[in-house]
Amino acid sequence: MPIRSGMWNDISVALGTATRANLSAASAGNDLYEANVWTLVLEAARRQGAAIRLVTRSGGLATSFYFRTSPSSIFSCLHDYCHAVLRFPRAPALEAHVGIYVSGKSKVNHECDVAVLYQDEANTCRDESVHPRSSKVLLAIECKFYLSSSLGVDLGRSFLGLIGDIYSDGRFFVSTQNSGSVDKLFSRHKKEFEIGLSPLTPDEEVRLRGSFEKIFRNYQARY
Repeated sequence: MPIRSGMWNDISVALGTATRANLSAASAGNDLYEANVWTLVLEAARRQGAAIRLVTRSGGLATSFYFRTSPSSIFSCLHDYCHAVLRFPRAPALEAHVGIYVSGKSKVNHECDVAVLYQDEANTCRDESVHPRSSKVLLAIECKFYLSSSLGVDLGRSFLGLIGDIYSDGRFFVSTQNSGSVDKLFSRHKKEFEIGLSPLTPDEEVRLRGSFEKIFRNYQARY
């Protein structure tokens, strides 16, 4: 399918020197979609001056990149899950992850399909086996991959409830499909979203990447 091959092409470019991965063009669409949005985050950070390093759980260089294909804790040792370290010239280092749990204001744990958080927080969580605090999350992105069915408004309502429990200013909802009602719901609530996003819609990808760039620009301006 063109959309799967397009997502995999973007992912493989982002992996660079990581010559192997547990994903491929034949992987489940939702796993590829989350990884593809993660690559947009990395590109946005790079365009804002970040040096990107792909690492294993222990911080070593990732020559074989292992993505989460189901949500798990950032401290999980089930596999040698990998992530990206984002280093800006004058701001604390960040990490970009796929499929981790984050602790909300209510102390309830929520899945973040793509999350960018402070590296200091991530290190503490790995050392102490706790979930990251949402106040330490810079970007939290919900990703929905649908090809043959429409995106129901209930998913949108669920997302609105989720972001009420997460501090992050950079909370986004992205999907491949729309029922025609979810975008109206989000626009009324003035929430960040991108409907119809895929490698087959480059204008939407550029627009979303630009939104991520603003988050990273504002982050650096604090320091």
